[in-house]
Amino acid sequence: MRRSVLVALLALAGACRERPEVAGPQPAAPRLQANVLDPALAAALATATPTASLEVIVNYDETLTTRDAVSNAMLDLGAGVVQFRNLALVAGVATPAQVNAVAALPGVQSVYLNRQLQYYGRAGGLYALLLHESVPTIRADAVQAMGITGKGIGIAILDSGIDGLYNPDLHYPDKTVQNIKVIFNLSDVVTFKGPAPKPLKQGADLFVENLPNSETSVGHGTHVAGITAGLGTASGGYYTGVAPGAKVVGLGTGDILFIFWALAGFDYILDHQKAYNIKVVNNSWGTSGAFDPKDPINKASKTVHDHGITVVFAAGNDGPDQNTLNPYSVAPWVIGVAAGCKLVSPDPTNSAIHCDDPTGQNRAPILADFSSRGIPKDPMYHPDITAPGVHIVSTRASTGTVLNGLDANHDLNLTSTCAISLANEPYYTCASGTSMATPHVVGVVALMQEAAGGTLKPDQVRDAIVSTARPLPGFALWEVGAGYLDALAAVNAVKR
Repeated sequence: MRRSVLVALLALAGACRERPEVAGPQPAAPRLQANVLDPALAAALATATPTASLEVIVNYDETLTTRDAVSNAMLDLGAGVVQFRNLALVAGVATPAQVNAVAALPGVQSVYLNRQLQYYGRAGGLYALLLHESVPTIRADAVQAMGITGKGIGIAILDSGIDGLYNPDLHYPDKTVQNIKVIFNLSDVVTFKGPAPKPLKQGADLFVENLPNSETSVGHGTHVAGITAGLGTASGGYYTGVAPGAKVVGLGTGDILFIFWALAGFDYILDHQKAYNIKVVNNSWGTSGAFDPKDPINKASKTVHDHGITVVFAAGNDGPDQNTLNPYSVAPWVIGVAAGCKLVSPDPTNSAIHCDDPTGQNRAPILADFSSRGIPKDPMYHPDITAPGVHIVSTRASTGTVLNGLDANHDLNLTSTCAISLANEPYYTCASGTSMATPHVVGVVALMQEAAGGTLKPDQVRDAIVSTARPLPGFALWEVGAGYLDALAAVNAVKR
């Protein structure tokens, strides 16, 4: 079975950091030094020619300077600039000399390379946790039976896009109520100083809106959206998502995700939070390395959180070793999600085959072998919750050639437990990963918000999910977080 990330071309450039063996010493949690230039940018500068154009993100201290002051200073240096309307960050294109000059500007805290990120999906396999089974696994079916389906709640899917044209489960514009897409590179949209300078562009304005299909070639975002809120129309309700009553906002940030476009997506979400009643954002993507509170993504997710939107991140697919978490999932203000097998018996899909215990303790087959782990006894480096993520069958994008291609040998194998009926085959495909676990949690957040009348703050959401999780005896916090997601218990804890 392939253990590669969903798309090889989405792999993060650069060398991987060393990871300790499970049985080895327990290191202190890594923290980046307070350098102005992040390591990736420093490495790029070391090999760049004097005339090279580098795409950067500038993080500044709002108590010492302003967005316009930083932007104007960058323009005066000859750099190109893009602003963010709702984030204390500025993006730019600059030469190495200009980058160093920007780093020395008053109030600038740090400068980051516009790095490539990765989606956390994996190809399907011989054993599948079907969506119609993963929903009962977290007891979301019981919540739906109470009449709570996420009605009136907006869910933002920051991902590769959503096919709301082909797939009736995510139909645009009644189910997917807004669908936007990146069609530019950062270098194409910056403004330079000149005799007649144009108004500076804002990240939230750089998307094309109202697209029935924003999925170009990957299919990842469509699959994720179906898990969290798919209607199940194409399967007669068989593959209904966690919160089928919720509305979806698709933010297609590119087949190859970069920091800048993720930031622009967050900017758009904040601009349209009230219009679509966005209460939660799904982030089935990330990177590797140490947690850095000044990282532009962390700064943006904190801003989104502070505006009342719950931010949910995938924990990553680099397990089972220690210290392999997606650092964006580690932030104290987000919910980090590990991937598990189902907790039902009998399990016709035999998903437990992918939850073998690598420690030799013969623990129950609950935690996926690929799910990233934290660090024992570290108060920060752990997932918050575990949710179904082992081979989920969910919505297929007509233009999702990458995911469709990787999964074809399993989807079309009618003798496998991942097999989909011929009638459902055109609209559903199979994939795995913490990417698939994350939208289960996002859907539960929508159910909770409906139950509570939309009044829950992000910290209240997180506390309820963590406090009502089903305990997983024998597993530690650094592996599975508080335990297994329980939608019914979480909803009952907040229901008016």
